[in-house]
Amino acid sequence: MTKLAWFGIAVALVAGCGSSHNSTVDSRIDGAIDSPSISASQACADLVHALCEKRDACSNNFDNDHTYGSEALCESRTMGPCVADLGASGTGATPESRELCALDYPMADSTCLDLEDNNPTAACTPPAGTGATGSACGIPAQCASTYCAIAQNYVCGTCQPLPVVGATCTVDADCGRNLACAIAAGASTGTCAAYVAVSGSCLTGTNVCESGTDCVGEVVATSTAGTCQTTGATVSAPCDSSRKTEAGCANELGLACIPSGPGTTIGTCQPIALAAANAPCGALGTPVTSFAECIAGGLCVKATSTAKAGTCAAPAADGAACDSVAGPPCLAPAKCVPTTTGSTAGTCTVPDATQCH
Repeated sequence: MTKLAWFGIAVALVAGCGSSHNSTVDSRIDGAIDSPSISASQACADLVHALCEKRDACSNNFDNDHTYGSEALCESRTMGPCVADLGASGTGATPESRELCALDYPMADSTCLDLEDNNPTAACTPPAGTGATGSACGIPAQCASTYCAIAQNYVCGTCQPLPVVGATCTVDADCGRNLACAIAAGASTGTCAAYVAVSGSCLTGTNVCESGTDCVGEVVATSTAGTCQTTGATVSAPCDSSRKTEAGCANELGLACIPSGPGTTIGTCQPIALAAANAPCGALGTPVTSFAECIAGGLCVKATSTAKAGTCAAPAADGAACDSVAGPPCLAPAKCVPTTTGSTAGTCTVPDATQCH
């Protein structure tokens, strides 16, 4: 539901090209460069700690509980892939580059908006690798283009040119850095587009609002544009879940728009509950009185695609059977790699770029 929740931490460890970071190479970086070589394990420990803490800071402590179960589990789950990826063939990433990125996350110019919209600072931009277009990869730093195209629910892909505005996509990850995948209503594919800032003109499938904002007042059927407006960021803030009159709530902060009564979409922002395995999830009550997401990487399994509520399925263990639609899901950063092309059933596989050949 939240952008942070769907933003894989393994992507964050290696993402970035176009950056909003404009600071110079200062003394903290000079000190890191001048110090003795840092080990892969220490650099990764520093990086995953900094990034997982940033995820908590940017979500009012909601995202790590939702995605992993805790900030500590965020770190322990992502430590292994970080170390393994430094041994991937052709990678330009080094322990030193990971350490510099770790130093950047607590800084003011490493913003929550940039984290959510995959627009990392210069220090977290992956150095170019040696992989030519078409060569196997598991992380961007293996590629000369700094972009590894990996299909959804897979862990390996191929080096491809860095996507630009207008490129074909199915999910935001297909668009590289600081671009959204704009998909028109009813379509399965779309095109990469630049994010629209607050107060800008927006329209689903064409112009996508940046994180922390909603497109308010659009009419998709007539291609009538709306305006990007800031979502409610505090409990009891006014909201409209239909986005017809005002923005909804900041899901990334653990808030959902709960209507004030039956027959209306107008209401107030209320905390999203975190539900355990086998507990109800989704929009609960008739009329809706609360909203629940599954804790610790669980999947809200619904009887139909249009159902508003379902039941939480706990993640399967690494290496166990999974289903990305019917459950059980996998615990991030593991992905449910399909057994056969087109299937949603597969095996929970932790990304490891050294295995991408």
